[in-house]
Amino acid sequence: MRVKSREALPVEHACLKCKKTKPLAEIIVVREKKTGHFLVRARCKECHNKKECGHRREYKTRYLRRWRKHNADLNESYWRQYNAENREHLTSLAYERFQRHHEAILIQGRLHRRGIKVSIQEARDLYKRFGQCYPTRYGLTPTGLREAERIRSSQRRLPKAKRFSNLEIRMLLYEDGYFITPKRQIRPYLKSAAKLKAFQAAKHADLPRRAA
Repeated sequence: MRVKSREALPVEHACLKCKKTKPLAEIIVVREKKTGHFLVRARCKECHNKKECGHRREYKTRYLRRWRKHNADLNESYWRQYNAENREHLTSLAYERFQRHHEAILIQGRLHRRGIKVSIQEARDLYKRFGQCYPTRYGLTPTGLREAERIRSSQRRLPKAKRFSNLEIRMLLYEDGYFITPKRQIRPYLKSAAKLKAFQAAKHADLPRRAA
């Protein structure tokens, strides 16, 4: 259950651990930091304390104290960031960073989603070398596309564990020089966006005629 104010919470709530309905004062209630909404946990304080007792609680306490001692600056900045002015400042910094490294961040995301981790600087180098389409098929030349299909065809008899993925094949072809130079690359989805815009314009222009 997630509500905007504490007054909207129910008077009683059921605990899924002990299967008892208890007053709200005995149920765990947390507040989300991002949205400020109140959330009712499906566990009472008694059941929670039974689980988080003994060596488990002591270990967490010791670990937290040790971390705060060795990371005092991080600990201070963590609590400072929840100031409204600082949040706005951090948001503006993040937006400026995204604007400054937009294409590099997109390349970094494509690689991260496939298990390859690169830094922003490495992604910027890839962007300067291969262009904004790296490592998708849109940046490959016609010869590169044919070469990619030839490599995939030659691997069909191999076990799946030994085959190159589509991403690995494209990365190899980029390294071999089968890519369109960055200055001549077009954005991969601009043509699709233009077609969609034209379709929507034609659809709206056709509406009065159908109504008549």
